[in-house]
Amino acid sequence: MMKPILVAFGLTMAVVAAPVAADPNPQLVNSVQHRLNVIGFSKVDAGTLSTAQIAALHTKLQGNYTFGYARIRTQQEVKMILQWDGSENKGL
Repeated sequence: MMKPILVAFGLTMAVVAAPVAADPNPQLVNSVQHRLNVIGFSKVDAGTLSTAQIAALHTKLQGNYTFGYARIRTQQEVKMILQWDGSENKGL
């Protein structure tokens, strides 16, 4: 009786964990690459970034970030995201 429940639980966990381990969508990577190019990070290859970095950049590079103070602040935050390797979350 307990074995089928454990098997079902294991399969459920595998299905739930699969999207977390998947590579980012190529369209999302291309979008982030375009935004990086616009803000002055054209030497960065978005395809080599981690999924967490792509997600953080996608979130950060929304809205108006191309002029003035907003551009400078966004460039600083992008530099921080690019140096972040996600190791802070590995202990969770």
